[in-house]
Amino acid sequence: MRFRRWLFYRPTTGEVQYVGMQQGDFTPAPVEDFASALSLSECAYMEWTEPDPEVEAAFAPVDAEGKPRSVHVSVDVSGETPELVFSYEPVPQTEPGETEDMAAALALLGVTPKETEG
Repeated sequence: MRFRRWLFYRPTTGEVQYVGMQQGDFTPAPVEDFASALSLSECAYMEWTEPDPEVEAAFAPVDAEGKPRSVHVSVDVSGETPELVFSYEPVPQTEPGETEDMAAALALLGVTPKETEG
């Protein structure tokens, strides 16, 4: 089983252009070919060929308590070595029963919502 995580970023600003991960049975392509396929130019990159528990935990879509979160990553390019910078926002949770409460309120008003395909 192979593992690979890439992070492409602008070397002048640290703005992340692409983050990707592969795990399984695959033949690794040169990182330059991958960048070209994604139309990424003038980017620096970080690459991991083995899972790093700290990095993987930082990218996880849930926190240590299992709560969903939105993960934002940039690269601090101000020092000698670029460093990952993570920030997080909680994912808004709907209260249990909120949909049912809304349907009941609409029913009281005599409104029947139409289901739409999304």
